[in-house]
Amino acid sequence: MNLHAASSILGTALLGAIATAQDTTDTSAYEALGVDGSGTTNPSKCFRHIMAKLEEQIKLPTRFSYRAVGSGTGIKEFLGKGIKDENTENGVETDTFEAYNDFGAGDIPISKVDRQTWNDKGIDFVQLPFVLSAVSFFHNIPGVPSGERGLNMTACLLSKVFNGDINTWDHADILDINPGLNVRADFPIYVGRRVLGSSSTYSITHYLNAQCPQTDAQPDGWPDDKAASEIEWHPSTNECDGSSLMTACIRQNEGSIGYIDAAHGIEEGLTEIRLENGDGKFLTSADAGDAGVQAAAVDLSKVPDKADGDFSEVEFYNMPGPNTWPISLLSYVYIRKDLSHIKNPARRTLLKAFATALFDPDYISLCERYGHIPVPTELRKISLDGLEMVESEAPASDDWIFEESTMAGWGNGDRVISKKRGSFVLYEADRIADDIVPLAEDLRQLKLEMASLKAQGVLSSGATAKDVILGLGAMVGGAMMLGLY
Repeated sequence: MNLHAASSILGTALLGAIATAQDTTDTSAYEALGVDGSGTTNPSKCFRHIMAKLEEQIKLPTRFSYRAVGSGTGIKEFLGKGIKDENTENGVETDTFEAYNDFGAGDIPISKVDRQTWNDKGIDFVQLPFVLSAVSFFHNIPGVPSGERGLNMTACLLSKVFNGDINTWDHADILDINPGLNVRADFPIYVGRRVLGSSSTYSITHYLNAQCPQTDAQPDGWPDDKAASEIEWHPSTNECDGSSLMTACIRQNEGSIGYIDAAHGIEEGLTEIRLENGDGKFLTSADAGDAGVQAAAVDLSKVPDKADGDFSEVEFYNMPGPNTWPISLLSYVYIRKDLSHIKNPARRTLLKAFATALFDPDYISLCERYGHIPVPTELRKISLDGLEMVESEAPASDDWIFEESTMAGWGNGDRVISKKRGSFVLYEADRIADDIVPLAEDLRQLKLEMASLKAQGVLSSGATAKDVILGLGAMVGGAMMLGLY
């Protein structure tokens, strides 16, 4: 049984436990509460883990949900922008200015134009930065590993690949910075790219434009008008919409290249490309680590003073530093200041409590395993101050409080999120995940070593093959001890 299968079983068990609790609890005195969000796929696991934790800590029947539909769709549903009219034959898109979610989320700041348009309509909102993460490029060239012996690519080379100017892996420009690359003649490049408004598209196109802009002296560079979440791609590229389909595109097509949030690609065992950063150093996101992602966000000069300000120029691409990762994403939660579109006052205050949890170390630390890093202190303060701008217009009795230390009597109140309350199912899921992480990393390293051995042509030797088999046996044995087989 693999990690995904184990996660599926755990998820089924968790849903079963929740369903049982709801079936056996008298909820006639309570209205089930909930918070619904939609947007970027990048921190979706982060959101869902925190939501599950909150559900187990609240006494009343509560259900949080998050639709991972991409940053572009999340912004559209938050603003009520470009919504298709189901009653018209062609589904004409119109701006309704209505909120279709309780909160939106994206790795893209809302544009200056949209912010001004919605403010002019009397619709004010805050953008709350809460985590940093990495986006990277991955490939599927048989026998080429990650790491120091991996594939090097510059932004200019990637621009030529995604623009259709380079379409084979043995192109002279690629071999020039990869002298050890051993591929067959005219080995075609399969280029995968996202379709709908995607934060990963936004980030990689901004990186290409930042490091290799199109100029008179550099006509093959990436043009300014193609640094966006939705662009006109070269017809030779292939649609791979969503993180799962991008993973499949890369895995199922030899010679492929694509882009995805780095933690997802690494978890899936994809082979990461060594990118050139702002200092001209080649490295992977794994080489850069959390420190390399955080180093990109040192210069906050373009960040507004308040959460209801303009974030449209905030970006952390191709920033300087020897180990700085060149494609660092800043993820936001979008919340309207006026929550009157949420009819139940208790749901409004629950939304604010959920957003508050995103800046509580006890909750946001759950997201580290998914490659998400808490924002710097200055950004955290802007976000928490921004939450104070959100008006719930709810009575004090609907305010939620967090039980940090034991509060006898009060801790069992209806509007208490108690860190003393928990469920065995989530405890077991976290415990098993902690056991699996090092095992998965060992397996990933073994795969990389096997790829390296294939590249060196020594995998078929007796001693090496024996070592690989013994290594696989140890992995299987460890998995059996954890009850995963």
